[in-house]
Amino acid sequence: MDLVVYSSVLPREGETVFGNSFETFLGGKGANQAVAASRLGSKVSFIGKVGTDSFGQILKEKLASENIDTSLLSVHEGESGVAMINVFESNSQNQIIVVPGANAHTKASQITDQSLSSFDILLSQMEVQANEVETLFLRAKERDCYRILNLAPARKLNESLFSNTDLFVVNEIELESMSKNSLQLDNIDSVTANIESISLNKNQSIIVTLGSTGVFINHANKQEFIEGHNVEAVDTTGSGDCFLGALASSLVKNENLFDAAAYANKAAALSVTKKGASASMPTHQDVLKFL
Repeated sequence: MDLVVYSSVLPREGETVFGNSFETFLGGKGANQAVAASRLGSKVSFIGKVGTDSFGQILKEKLASENIDTSLLSVHEGESGVAMINVFESNSQNQIIVVPGANAHTKASQITDQSLSSFDILLSQMEVQANEVETLFLRAKERDCYRILNLAPARKLNESLFSNTDLFVVNEIELESMSKNSLQLDNIDSVTANIESISLNKNQSIIVTLGSTGVFINHANKQEFIEGHNVEAVDTTGSGDCFLGALASSLVKNENLFDAAAYANKAAALSVTKKGASASMPTHQDVLKFL
């Protein structure tokens, strides 16, 4: 559950300031991405865990209301995960602290091999245990399921999870974590150099999201930069998740990666024009009408 405070200024350490408003939204990177893909017309199943607290039932109901299959969503005794989010209205940027709660206990065993075989794309983040993601990716590879890893929050990858990922989607900080090199912002040559230092195999691709600047795609010995769109930003929370959900939704329709990234770039731009993360995800018609 996202607990969001909107304020005009960033408080200094030890300082108390007045906020302008407070809202709660369905949250978590996986849920945000699932909502984005579902609103864009894809059939989506969600794997995770909620707690036995009051948030747990609300979160499950919110997912179901977005036409998302929750049969793989389990309940864990204890508190549901929460994110404390401060949004600064002067520049629409945010600060986020996540407490995983029940979702930290998500297991790869929640999905059967039969169910896994029916999926075209498996999209995971790093808000659950890395060893569970690794186990699921290994099983998905055996069933020709395309595996997308959003390396967020940034964590060190072991060789197995790295080699069994088809597509990495990272932001600037996460790219630095993978390459172990500093990145010069707004410098595409620096992005390229960082990607080259990762030593992807010929079947692996990577997309680097660069905020309002745009998106950089490295796929099949081809690289392309897609500029961001100029919009009036209200809340940037969840824009990266919107990109991921839209990307997967487009890929499952047999779009190539570059076209899918261009589509996702539009969807993400639209998402920042509304408050909230999952609540701001656009529909397919919204994206078609955009620009």
